[in-house]
Amino acid sequence: MKSIKILDNLHWVGAVDWDAREFHGHSYSVHRGTTYNAYLIIDEKIALVDSVHTPFSDELLARVSSLI
Repeated sequence: MKSIKILDNLHWVGAVDWDAREFHGHSYSVHRGTTYNAYLIIDEKIALVDSVHTPFSDELLARVSSLI
């Protein structure tokens, strides 16, 4: 699984959930799925900004592992 480079030290490491039909409980209806936008900042220290829904955690960790 590949991350998406945004800048030299910023990468999208989230996931796409094509099967999601509800977002934030039942507040919003999504017909084409949703994304979980998590970003990895690699600088003097490494920071993960946000995360993904639990079933996609292996995907997120694979993307992070490919970078660090």
